[in-house]
Amino acid sequence: MLMILGGIKLIFIFVGSKFFDRSGRRPLFFISLTGMIVALLVVAIGFMIDDSLSAKATVFGLGLYLAFFSIGMGPGAWLIPSEVFSTVVRARAMSVATLCNRAVATLMASTFLSTKEAIGWAAFFSMMALVCVLVLGFLYTYLPETKGRSLEDMSIYFAEVTHDDTILQVEAEVVKRRQAPNGPDPSPVLMNDMI
Repeated sequence: MLMILGGIKLIFIFVGSKFFDRSGRRPLFFISLTGMIVALLVVAIGFMIDDSLSAKATVFGLGLYLAFFSIGMGPGAWLIPSEVFSTVVRARAMSVATLCNRAVATLMASTFLSTKEAIGWAAFFSMMALVCVLVLGFLYTYLPETKGRSLEDMSIYFAEVTHDDTILQVEAEVVKRRQAPNGPDPSPVLMNDMI
C-alpha cells in the first residue's frame, strides 16, 4: 500500500510540473489546497465511522491527499520562494524559507502521535483540514502570481505592496557598482546594510 501511495505522489508531481507554467501558480495552489481539505475530511470521516468502509475511505483519502499535495503545495513550496525573493537577498531568504519548511516538518513529525493520543485520529485530520483552510486564506490574500514575471518585476511588485522602495534602491546601487570599472563586488556590504 505504501508503494502504491508513493507511486501516486510521484505521478502527480509530474502532472503538477506540467501545469505550473501553463495555468499559473495561484490556481494550482488553490486546487491543491481544496483537494487536500476534501481528502483530509474523507480521512477524518473514515475514522469516525466504524464499519467495513472505514479502512477503504481512509486509504482513499490518503491517496487523494498525496495526489493533490503533489500537484501544488509539494513542489510549489520550493518554487515560489525562489521566484519572489530579490537576487540581492535570495540566498539568505531561501535559507530562512528552507529552515522554516524543515522546522514545521520536524514539529509535525515529532508531535503527530502525541496529538493523536490527545484528541484522536478523526479530530487530528479535521484539525489538519482547518490548517489547510487557513493556509488557503493566507495564500489567497498574499501570494502574488509569479507566472511570466521577471525577478525585477517581483522586486517592483513587493516595493509597491509594502510601500518600501529600499530593495529597489539597493538593487540599483548593486548594478551601478558592478558596472564601475575595477569596482569591488558590493553585494555583501549592501546586503548587510539592508538587513
